[in-house]
Amino acid sequence: MGAAMKCAKCGHDNPDTNQFCARCHAPAHFVCPACKHSQDHGGTCDQCGVDYMKYATMLIFQGQKAVQEERLRKKGRYQIFRQVLLLPITGGWSLLKYLRQPKDGF
Repeated sequence: MGAAMKCAKCGHDNPDTNQFCARCHAPAHFVCPACKHSQDHGGTCDQCGVDYMKYATMLIFQGQKAVQEERLRKKGRYQIFRQVLLLPITGGWSLLKYLRQPKDGF
């Protein structure tokens, strides 16, 4: 049998091969998202010093910003397409009005 590892949460002895505690299901190993170092506790990485929670929060905010930028691009493309379709109906006035508007975020 391999070496036993105590759970940081409940103190139960688990084999090193377990990814989660057999008793309380807490993670037995934490992998740093920045350097992929594996350790038995969360919080701050022992190897590179990255705070797990701050790093994860930063990734979430970056993802949200990318989604917002993509929505703005799609909205701009939709508006231009709409104005081109309205061109025969409005005689070009709505397109001129659209082009004279100040653009948000650009």
